[in-house]
Amino acid sequence: MSEAIAAYFEEHRETNDLGRRALRGGIISIVVQYGNAVLQIAAAIVLARLLAPEDFGLVAIVTVLTSFAPLLIDFGLLDATAQRSRITPAQVSGLFWVSAGIGTAVAAIVAASSPLIAWIYGDPRLQPIALCVAITFVLSGLTNQHMALLRRTLQFGRIGQIQLFGTLAGTLAAVSVAVAGYGYWALVARPVISSVCIVLAAWSACRWRPGTPVFDAEVRSMVRFGLHVVGFTVAYTLSRAVDRIALGLLYRADQVGYYQNAMNLYDNSIYAALNQTHAVGSSTLSKLQANPAALRQKYEAALSCLAFYLMPAAAILSVTAEDLTIVLLGQKWKPAGALLSIIALRGISHVVEGSQGWLHLSLGRADRWQTWGIISLVAQLFAVLAGLPFGPAGVAWGVTIGYSLLALPSVLYAGRPIDIGAETVIRAVGPQALGAVAAAAAGWWLQTALLSGHPALLRMILSGGFSACLYLAVVVGLFRHAEPLRIAGTFILDAVRRR
Repeated sequence: MSEAIAAYFEEHRETNDLGRRALRGGIISIVVQYGNAVLQIAAAIVLARLLAPEDFGLVAIVTVLTSFAPLLIDFGLLDATAQRSRITPAQVSGLFWVSAGIGTAVAAIVAASSPLIAWIYGDPRLQPIALCVAITFVLSGLTNQHMALLRRTLQFGRIGQIQLFGTLAGTLAAVSVAVAGYGYWALVARPVISSVCIVLAAWSACRWRPGTPVFDAEVRSMVRFGLHVVGFTVAYTLSRAVDRIALGLLYRADQVGYYQNAMNLYDNSIYAALNQTHAVGSSTLSKLQANPAALRQKYEAALSCLAFYLMPAAAILSVTAEDLTIVLLGQKWKPAGALLSIIALRGISHVVEGSQGWLHLSLGRADRWQTWGIISLVAQLFAVLAGLPFGPAGVAWGVTIGYSLLALPSVLYAGRPIDIGAETVIRAVGPQALGAVAAAAAGWWLQTALLSGHPALLRMILSGGFSACLYLAVVVGLFRHAEPLRIAGTFILDAVRRR
């Protein structure tokens, strides 16, 4: 075994530079992820002007119904490989073949179900869409363990580059198909081409190759761990998808399209960063699983820093949502902007809720994570049902309020094994949350009271800048919480010196 491949299988241990490596990996990951998001938004801008809302609605119906499939394929084995203190190449081979087999099986099930999907929604166009989407599930099973080994060695920059490459290829393919006049097929082609390119890039970046599998007691333990992870992720994904499933059953496809594009803008701005930091947080804290005190300290510091930047971003997105949507997507997408202004408010609490996985996985308690996923799903079902009579806006408010109420309890439950209580969370994010709420409220007042007659772009700049300044005045000026700014400055100086 070469030295490069052997590094993937080194035992987890705490090192003196772990914090610095985690910070660097997290920043690089978020920067690359936002590059990815810029591509996604650029694609959304172009495709929104080339395609109709109905095209987005048709594809959204299929992708929401099958959104659980990648989670089944992963089966939590990506997290299991990254979290496990010791692992061998033969064990990883066993996990690889499990993922590949599940991917093939899920693709076959989705393909066989495609006529049923078309019949339920009364639209025959959904059947070929589902057949093509099934291809991506086969490809997904071929990359999970390669990405897990990269995550295990904290190569988050490389992972981001792979994802960026896939997004770029898929975007170019989608725009080409849309320009050629094939309508919703542009949205179908994008994930297929992206998946092909990710497989090629992941196998090129990680030189490990699957061999003869071993299914020993350790592998069976990781599969059980993965089963709990996938239990959470399926339940959580369904809780995030139930809004569009319900809207698709009771409202027109264009209404689903407006809601879907609002969610796309949120996912590519706030959720993208949270999703990326999940990999960094869980992988880094896993190396501290033998030292609960250090794990608590690092968790609090990481959550505080993340909240400092993402909470105001969510507030500013809410304030500028309508103008931003019109500027990016065009006037016909104005209803999506109104929905985004509601959905973006969730980002303030989403920072806290999104960190629960760091604790569950690093502590090896994926069983507790699964339990919380079921609780979250039940709560969101009630939230969606409460908002459904009031249309897409009612559903958006129901989902936003529901998730916000669950944020603090989710971390208290996750942190109970190592005594993380409400005081830890409030100390970490209290000033940032108050500053973000104040910034959102003041920004909305400025929008409606003083800037209603101004051009959209100018209004965005003025209200966004005002909200940002007010946030800094509250958090840095009033609460004297400037540590994240010092950390960012140190990182920038280090990067300049290295260059």
